[in-house]
Amino acid sequence: MNNKVKRIFVNPFTISIVAVIALAALMIIGTLYWLDSYTNHDTELVVPDLKDLSESEAAKMLKDKHLYCEVVDSVFMKGKKPGNVVDQTPVAGAKVKAERTIYLVINARSPRKVALPDLKDVSVRQAEAILNSVGLRVEKYEYVPSVYKDLIEDVKFDHKVMLSGERVNEGSAVTLCVGMGPGNEIVPVVSLRGLSLDQAIDKAHSASLNVGQINYDVQPISELDKTLYVVYKQMPITGKEVSMGQPITLFLTKDKKLLDTPEEVYIDSSAVQPKEDDLFAQ
Repeated sequence: MNNKVKRIFVNPFTISIVAVIALAALMIIGTLYWLDSYTNHDTELVVPDLKDLSESEAAKMLKDKHLYCEVVDSVFMKGKKPGNVVDQTPVAGAKVKAERTIYLVINARSPRKVALPDLKDVSVRQAEAILNSVGLRVEKYEYVPSVYKDLIEDVKFDHKVMLSGERVNEGSAVTLCVGMGPGNEIVPVVSLRGLSLDQAIDKAHSASLNVGQINYDVQPISELDKTLYVVYKQMPITGKEVSMGQPITLFLTKDKKLLDTPEEVYIDSSAVQPKEDDLFAQ
């Protein structure tokens, strides 16, 4: 190394610059190590499944895993124990860092009350949409004499006529009293075979009919299990003419083989048997 190079390295100014660079590098490295430690970099925890646990049980389980919880909402769900967790964010199985907050939705201790909307003189389809938008549903239709056809005359809850603005539990089912016009109209029974219960109810309502008694060949074990059943038989049978609003008895099964048997269809015997005058004419 020549003298010129030696002078550069022993120069106090050069030494100061090198020292500052070295110190900055050490500070950066130290900061990165501290951030890794503070944020638990590369250290992840699996979020446990908290559904159906009470709020205190969920909090304890999370605390054992160095996590926290916060209740952000409550909903009312039938069949769920009040105060238990019904939803969580992040979901079970997600990976998070320690000290993370898990947000919980718990089952309310009582259903929320909603105001019954004004459905007077509203069409059937519009009334259904309005009820669904406020958290209510249609249980059945009653057809009543009226000046105009297919408009809502009254709304009933627990067999009592309700006024608009009265409050009922969210999720309740109401009866819509539908005007059938001045006459007592007759409608044909539509086929509901092969449909789920919800589909059968919708189709019956569209045909101005109601669903009455519901029979399962094997009793469902849960609400979810009910969705696997389909209609394999109905009374009155398809094609029979009945009064508007007539209830139809349904028979449901999970055994799709029962749908292989021919459907019972009503045939008017007078339409296929020869008339007496025709027999004498032969």
